[in-house]
Amino acid sequence: MRKLLVVVLLVLAGCSSAPEPSPPPPKVDFLIAGKKTVAEPFLYCDVKVENCKRDNTAMLELPVPPGTPVRVTVPKDVSDTPWSVVIQYKTAAGEQKAPVTVATFAPGKETSFDALPPGTGDQLQTVEVKQAGGVLVKGEAGPEAVTRAAWSLQVTS
Repeated sequence: MRKLLVVVLLVLAGCSSAPEPSPPPPKVDFLIAGKKTVAEPFLYCDVKVENCKRDNTAMLELPVPPGTPVRVTVPKDVSDTPWSVVIQYKTAAGEQKAPVTVATFAPGKETSFDALPPGTGDQLQTVEVKQAGGVLVKGEAGPEAVTRAAWSLQVTS
């Protein structure tokens, strides 16, 4: 009887242990003219990009003067994976440009990047950081990683 009680207690102890909570999603820093703002991801998925959460209210909205770079800095959780920076901008003549990937980094290579539109007087509209997940899809130029997480800065006037 005593052995049965010990076995039952061990089984119950194993069943009652709660799973460890997932760590919070990583945050990304956006630095504009010396002022740092921290962003939560507006899209965050597991590594296999199966379970995703989207929160558009996490997108930052901040003013960025024309010609001012935006420095993005990512934590180790992001820099240990492939990640990229995508910008959208308006030219000095007022032409809206489509989003373009301006930098892509291999795991463990970089933790920051200065995003700036290419021409004098061009105005950033959006700066996004995208973290690659563990899933590849067939793209026009070969296999492409699916975005696991994304952080966004929307530029206001």
